[in-house]
Amino acid sequence: MSYYIGLDLGTGAIKGVLVDENLELISTASSSLRTFYPEKGWAEQDPDDWWLGIKDVINKLITKADKTGIKVEALSISAQMIGVLPLSKEGSPLTRCIIWLDNRAEEEADEILGEFGVDELLDHVGGVPGGKDALPKILWLKNNKPDIYDDAEYIMDVKDYIIYKMTGEVVTDYACASVRGTFDMNNLKYSDRIAEIFNLDIEKYPEFKGALDVVGHLSSDAANELGLDEDTIVVNGSGDVIAASIGTGAVSPGDTHLYIGSSAWISTIVEERMLDAEHGMGTILFTEPNLWIFIGEMESAGAAYKWFIDTFISGISKERDPYSYMDGLIKASSPGANKVIFLPWMYGERAPIPDIYARGCFFNLSLDHKISDVARALVEGIGFNLRWISELVEENTGVSHDYFPASGGFLRSRTVSEVITDVLQKEIRVVRDIVESVAEGAALMAMVGAGKYHSLAEAVQNIRYQYHYHPNEEYEEVYGELYEVYKEMHDYLADAYAALNG
Repeated sequence: MSYYIGLDLGTGAIKGVLVDENLELISTASSSLRTFYPEKGWAEQDPDDWWLGIKDVINKLITKADKTGIKVEALSISAQMIGVLPLSKEGSPLTRCIIWLDNRAEEEADEILGEFGVDELLDHVGGVPGGKDALPKILWLKNNKPDIYDDAEYIMDVKDYIIYKMTGEVVTDYACASVRGTFDMNNLKYSDRIAEIFNLDIEKYPEFKGALDVVGHLSSDAANELGLDEDTIVVNGSGDVIAASIGTGAVSPGDTHLYIGSSAWISTIVEERMLDAEHGMGTILFTEPNLWIFIGEMESAGAAYKWFIDTFISGISKERDPYSYMDGLIKASSPGANKVIFLPWMYGERAPIPDIYARGCFFNLSLDHKISDVARALVEGIGFNLRWISELVEENTGVSHDYFPASGGFLRSRTVSEVITDVLQKEIRVVRDIVESVAEGAALMAMVGAGKYHSLAEAVQNIRYQYHYHPNEEYEEVYGELYEVYKEMHDYLADAYAALNG
């Protein structure tokens, strides 16, 4: 029997799985991560925390396995995307990593727009950059920390740094490269034009490999630190969006999946580039340069839910688990939450309304409403945003779907899952290992890369779905009416958001 490790380096934690060749869980582990917010709109993480967390997770996986003689054949990694981390010639981080949540580079995004027309940018790099995107942040580094930029031998994304620590190789994958704004989407290489206009050094960027390609084996130092053999195969892996898709079985053209964790998205595998700039949606490359994934991502789903529980529920739930208490509140209200509408744009939004100034809102509150209505409205609002994304994904790709294979920690609650299903009015099939599915997607990449399976399509046959939720058609009318109102709300509030947060 062969064994594989999959790692998922998220924003709040690193999760890991040790699985056998049939994707049966041997052990799971996690390690929390810190995020630093040194200034308004900034968000950073310490790469040393990532490595310490990786070591901790792998040690726990092997210790908890309770099996003797386990030899890990291969491992692979999924990680948060669009980080900016400068490294010295010796491979040491020169700063903390500027992560995806950071919004410091709005001026640089405007500078980029000043050099290109919107249509030209969309064609060339696949999107219109905002303050959270990688290219503006690289420019911010160059403009504001020129010594660090000049001293940087490499500028890496999150996953690429861990691969470097494991193997000494400086590589990225096509998906992570294609979301950075430095990538020529027509010629599938770094953009010479972007580099020339903004005087950027392409030599600082990692070379490309496919997500399923073997990068190498663990270096002796990494093997010693991780407690694994030097001949452990390291497969390149990819970003969290790609691994989540693989972990739910969506790997072939037309396959769609739903993920709801701290953020949330819906995506479909397609065979050509697509773009819906008006709604902040488009394609990134999948595991290889001949497949794409069309995606609409919302920034705050489980993050908004956790904020609400931490802020309002933990103090009143007393001895009870606050998440179970929240379930009870949701059930105490009725579908439609007595017409309270929640806008889940807690820290700006990507899709379906690309607006960095947008913020959360409970709308239509009155003295008649109870905390249960507000709690239910929060979940329904996340559902409305996903319903909007779902409709746009279908409209853009021409692929209709009656159900979503789904994963993500938000769906651990049956109550929450039922509400989301009713709002979407589509069946949701949740994978057996809800929380670990992204890490399992990384493990599946390790299996294919190491040669255990010929393709992802073959490997994902091992995925099992444990929970099937069917929409209650009785609620279609009430949710349909509120959904139409929901879609109008941003137009009403956009100017106010810009005035308050611009």
